Amino acid sequence: MITRLPTLSADKSALKIQSAFRNHQARLKLKNQAVWQLHEKLEYSSEQTQAKLKDMFEKLLKASDSLSPSVAKLLKKARLPVEERELLRSTNPDSIPVQANYGGPRVEGPITRQTFVDLIEAFQHGQVSKTNHSTPTT
Repeated sequence: MITRLPTLSADKSALKIQSAFRNHQARLKLKNQAVWQLHEKLEYSSEQTQAKLKDMFEKLLKASDSLSPSVAKLLKKARLPVEERELLRSTNPDSIPVQANYGGPRVEGPITRQTFVDLIEAFQHGQVSKTNHSTPTT
């Protein structure tokens, strides 16, 4: 047997249910907004941190010319992947034999901007031999 509630109490019950549902929806919306804002702040802070780290390492590498050679080597070789270590080993100017009769520019020590300028000028003036390149020693 179904009992009918008086209209006033049914309306009050419906209003309470609607109010509770709206409050629940509002809490969910606020929670989602707070989570999104937190996510954005964390993402932005990690981007800032990454940019600061990148700037710091760039400054260190630029300053490596004025640092002692051992410090510069540590900065350049610290925790490099195997491929990069192999590349550095195979392109090390000290490990490449140069023929005694070679008269062009020689690359020594850390490569600087002036080294590149000298190499470009040597190529422009025909001082760099493009033949008889020797292979790196292993």
